[in-house]
Amino acid sequence: MNEQENSNNNPNDGKNVENTNKSKNESQNHIKVKNSISRILTKLLLYFLCVGSLFFLANLFETNKIIRGLIGLTFIFTTLFFLSENIRAINYKTLIVGFLFQLVLAILLLLTQDIVGIFKAANDVFLALMDYAKKGIEFLFASFVTNKLESPLINFTFIILPTIVFFGALIYFFYYIGVMELIIRAYAWVMMRVLGTSGAESVVASAKLFVGQTEAPLIIKPFLALLTRSEIFTVMSAGMATMAGGVMAAYVAMISPYIPTIAGHLLTAIILSVTASVYMSKTLIPETGDPVTRGDIKIKLEKQGTNVFEAITLGARDGMFLAFNVGAMLLAFISLIALLNDLFFNITKWLFTNIGFLSTLKPFTFQDILSLIAYPIAYLLGVPKQEAFLAANFISQKIVINEFVAYSNFAKTIAENPESLSMQTKIILSYALAGFANFSSIGIQIGGIGALEPKIRPTIAQLGLRALIIGNLANFSSAVLAGIIMSHTTF
Repeated sequence: MNEQENSNNNPNDGKNVENTNKSKNESQNHIKVKNSISRILTKLLLYFLCVGSLFFLANLFETNKIIRGLIGLTFIFTTLFFLSENIRAINYKTLIVGFLFQLVLAILLLLTQDIVGIFKAANDVFLALMDYAKKGIEFLFASFVTNKLESPLINFTFIILPTIVFFGALIYFFYYIGVMELIIRAYAWVMMRVLGTSGAESVVASAKLFVGQTEAPLIIKPFLALLTRSEIFTVMSAGMATMAGGVMAAYVAMISPYIPTIAGHLLTAIILSVTASVYMSKTLIPETGDPVTRGDIKIKLEKQGTNVFEAITLGARDGMFLAFNVGAMLLAFISLIALLNDLFFNITKWLFTNIGFLSTLKPFTFQDILSLIAYPIAYLLGVPKQEAFLAANFISQKIVINEFVAYSNFAKTIAENPESLSMQTKIILSYALAGFANFSSIGIQIGGIGALEPKIRPTIAQLGLRALIIGNLANFSSAVLAGIIMSHTTF
């Protein structure tokens, strides 16, 4: 009896049971981690085998632009499925109908004669608006002696940046008189009916045709706290895949001297990419919740200012802030790139000069490293092999730094050496660079959208990198479609 009591009261027995359970849990966790790593490695192996096969096929059909385009689309959708967090939950109707909708839009905008006429008219209108912007620029900066802009003032600061101010005022004017609201409502209605998306995410995606990635969510501010995780991701992805009207005007000013129809193409790029961002985001993070605004949403765009004059004033003010921000950012980033280029070049030059077995290697820059990383992407999108390294440089700049730096260097390259890039590559790059999908945009979204509704800030931070990927994949899909469709037409 005493032995039994001693046995029951022995504290070591409880500890032994606890230790046994603990070791079992540790063993199970270890097995789970091991299995998880094994699955990830298997997926990576399969993905790189697929990409390698696509690379081989691209090399085999180097000159066939249509097959190269199909290979590019396969690469994009392979990447999309590889990254999807729940393949079983994907709504394939949204994916297939979304892609077909994007394809039909691309054909209508780029091939159909009647629509092409509208496309050209839109391009002409945009260029005419640029000329009106020049009137204000000339008034501010023209010489009192010659009544002309003197040569030292014909540069980025005095020609390109003021354009952003004018378009800021113009967009606010259109918002005030209700033009923007009409277009946003119409396109949101189409997206809801065609793609089956909720009202909130459709409205934000439609607003992204005109405004920035932090301004568009303002329209649905009362609903932000109620968004599902998938809806939040769609809002973020649409912001990454497109660009605001003000900065687009700056890109048109930079590139139109070398590609006269660039305004129409950038407008097309925004329409195609915002559509792609919606169905791609729904593939990567499928909707498993029950959106509050499924089917419809009643929104009213708040008018900026109490009357049309105040609206124009506020637009000019915000455009001025954006122009200063763009100028400061370009100054900082271009200077840093130059610093890193020299640093990498001098270090590698010293290494290759002083270490015998490296003497056959050539020094390289920071941009050379970025180009090497992005080379497979550029080649798989349909860029000819001999131009892929240069194209990869612009694509990598867009992702790592921002699209403004990429477009400015793209414009500089085709200005200095028009023959360095074929028309096919110019088409692909014009569309591939047309979005805010870069690393700094992750911080902008966390700070901007997160400030509108602090409850969703942790989710935005968690999904930032994936939204960047979707933004770029959406741009790449638009670039590939444009490359296929325009392979036998004039750019």
